[in-house]
Amino acid sequence: MVSWAQQKQDTTDALDRLLRKLETYQKNYPQERVYLHTDRSYYQSGEDIWFKAYITVSQFNFLSAISKIIYVELLNEQQEVVQSRRLPVISGLSMGDFKLPGTLAGGTYHIRAYTNWMRNFDETLFFHKTINITDSLSQGVFAVANFQSLKTDQDTILGTLHFHDIHGKPIASRQVDYTIRLDAKNSVHGKGMIDEGGTLSLKFPKNGHRKNTGSSKLHLTIENGNRPPIVKTIAIQMGSKRPTVQFYPEGGSLISGITSKVGFQSALADTPYPVKGYLESDGQELLNFASDSSGIGNFSLIPQAGKVYTAVIPLHKGDTLRAQLPQIQTAGFSLAVNNFTDERVQAKVTTQASAVKQQTLTLIAQNNGMVFYAAKHQLTHPEFAFSIPKDKLPSGVIRLTVLDEGMHFLAERALFIAHPSDSLNLSLQTNKQLYHPREKVDVQFSTKNQRDSTIGTFSAAVVNISKIPSGQDNIFSTLWFNNNTYQSPALPFTDVPLTPEQIDNRMLCLPLHRHFWQDIRAGKFPENAYKPEKELKISGTITNAEGKPLPQAKVTLVSLQNATAVLDTLTNAEGRFSFDKILFYNQPEFIVQARDAKGRKNVNIKLDESPNQELAEAKNASEIKIKPNASQDSTTRSNRQSLDELQEGGFDGNSILLEEVKVNEKKESPAKYSSNLNGAGHADQVISGDELFMSSCPSLDMCLQGRLTGVIFRGGVPYSTRSPNRPMQVVLDGMYVDAFTLNTINPFDVASIEVLRTVGNTSIYGMYGANGVLIITTRRGDQPRATDHDLYSPGITTFSPQGFYAIRNFQAPDYSKIADGSISDTRTTIDWQPDIIADKNVPGRFSFYTADEPGIYRITVEGLDINGRLAHREITFRVE
Repeated sequence: MVSWAQQKQDTTDALDRLLRKLETYQKNYPQERVYLHTDRSYYQSGEDIWFKAYITVSQFNFLSAISKIIYVELLNEQQEVVQSRRLPVISGLSMGDFKLPGTLAGGTYHIRAYTNWMRNFDETLFFHKTINITDSLSQGVFAVANFQSLKTDQDTILGTLHFHDIHGKPIASRQVDYTIRLDAKNSVHGKGMIDEGGTLSLKFPKNGHRKNTGSSKLHLTIENGNRPPIVKTIAIQMGSKRPTVQFYPEGGSLISGITSKVGFQSALADTPYPVKGYLESDGQELLNFASDSSGIGNFSLIPQAGKVYTAVIPLHKGDTLRAQLPQIQTAGFSLAVNNFTDERVQAKVTTQASAVKQQTLTLIAQNNGMVFYAAKHQLTHPEFAFSIPKDKLPSGVIRLTVLDEGMHFLAERALFIAHPSDSLNLSLQTNKQLYHPREKVDVQFSTKNQRDSTIGTFSAAVVNISKIPSGQDNIFSTLWFNNNTYQSPALPFTDVPLTPEQIDNRMLCLPLHRHFWQDIRAGKFPENAYKPEKELKISGTITNAEGKPLPQAKVTLVSLQNATAVLDTLTNAEGRFSFDKILFYNQPEFIVQARDAKGRKNVNIKLDESPNQELAEAKNASEIKIKPNASQDSTTRSNRQSLDELQEGGFDGNSILLEEVKVNEKKESPAKYSSNLNGAGHADQVISGDELFMSSCPSLDMCLQGRLTGVIFRGGVPYSTRSPNRPMQVVLDGMYVDAFTLNTINPFDVASIEVLRTVGNTSIYGMYGANGVLIITTRRGDQPRATDHDLYSPGITTFSPQGFYAIRNFQAPDYSKIADGSISDTRTTIDWQPDIIADKNVPGRFSFYTADEPGIYRITVEGLDINGRLAHREITFRVE
């Protein structure tokens, strides 16, 4: 029999080992978080998205020194990367922008931001922000889509689409031609009619549809009167017309005979869905419950073993949703938390009397492995409590976990802490409250805090909110509330703040971290596949023909944009080389040449390339999250007026004045026999078969690796960087072939390769051009191959890595120097200031001029200081 003293020592040793493992995890795997302050959340095509990135680390939101590079991406509805920015990070800060093309289709887009180091962890830690973009050249048509299997025929899919314009008015009585691309070989074509309510219903076979992969797409051509038809592409994702409800027992389990609080969350197609209903068991109604507007709520019950509890939720048109609660456990531990007092968090652990064996239980308060509180208790009664001083816990989400003597998981509960002293109280003011068009506005803000204020970095956006819907997330909702999801519930720091009870309900509905504790206990840590990036570099390995590393090989790097930029180095004993601390922008092309130690060129060059970040599953969400108000129509009109004036003057940002150039000799195109629907040679890139170093590579995919701009190869399959998870369409001499057959094409038979990646070149291919097109044309009789001597060039390759984005400055007019009023000023974003420094002794200051349009202007200032204290402040003023 083990003595109590020995048992206590074993528990202490187990806890010490666990704490050491947590310390190792926290030291070696610190988790960065990113917040992007954008100027707004609603845009028109042709406008600019401005942002500032705050990269922090730890629960205390210190500016991170781990990563020196950040990736910011704009994703469309199909979760394809539309634009990507690689930006330098200085002292945890970065800034940049997206210039939206005037031809960009309207819809719901997402901004995603992350560092390379963050890719080692779950993507939920990435920054995600939903933005809405409307077409500035037309009214636009928007769609909400739902796809589900028929109840009467599980082999048939029913698609229901609702169409509306920017005002939310249904698009009615329109003829529609559609093509459903089930896979690379199977398609369904048909016609339909949008009814008077703006709804289109269609059926198609499930055969060939890959569930929830986004490979199946619906391509629509909608009649548009005398104007060009409206073309839309929608990824087919299986969903349901019925909401789903998830239940979250407090602590993790429903224990027989123990009073339990149960949180619940309801959603329809991943959109919050408010519900109300009742709980029943054995046909008896037990209690009523109702969620808030975001579909979240709670109720309490005393469950009994052997009983089944069902939530009954009435839906529209007489339908009823029935959802069972989790199974009742006959043994276990319940954890109840009271976070509604000012000074302390009360945590109560309850179990059955039969489970009391004088064992020692441990309670740990932590987040991401950083421990803030730990306590042990010998179990002598079925119920006991922990009282945790709140001043021991930092602001943000904290997880309380109960562990047994072997440090096995028993129960867990998340809670939210918000200390006023952990935020900066900003005083923000303008020199007056009422202004006229084109009048100067002076803004000043200062930090006021209970503790001594230190220097802080801030960003400011000024927006005419009379033209766009109001409301967006802020720095608190991301860095304190850990809100990093595409479908964001209501947050505690929004236009309508949540009550403490609503915040606690959201904590109640967070998933348990059971697997985290299993991994920590077993000493299983994340694999560091992605290292923190400190600088831009080009690196790789040099091998001989047998694949063995070559030490002391000479490697030369040449920039094709600047022929004088030549670097060289030697490989180490493992054949590795690296050109560090180089600076380049956009996506330039480099030549990498290698020779072995004796100067021979018969070597192989393998460059290091990180695979693109995988994309989250696309959703059939509404293209406009809220019903637009009438003010958006004025935005469309004013932006169209401004665009027309710019185009009339030839200054739309896409106009280039070209000098006349006389061409005296014309080189024959290698693609003269191409089947390119745009016309032979009309592509984003054309490569002659003679340009490829074919005698040094056995297959076409190996010849093309690194030579095609914006194209990567994985497993011999080409992928455009615009849609890196879906293969490009390969067209061989006019035939549509599977992308996997690329490596079966003889490189010596190729006359030309044409790459189509941009919308202007791929649109003519319709659904087949959605992921880019690779057109391969083989040689004809009048296209002989070059000699082997002309083709062969081993020990050399080209490479087009993504460089830094050249950051632009926000251009705002200075009307003290501009007298010309011929071009109207219809700005929505009035001013953007991403780099303001301030403290309590040196206030932040900036100024700007109002635009021509009257309305309510909103000033938003966000930021943090070097101690990680966050700041957010908004004020408004009027322009008449």
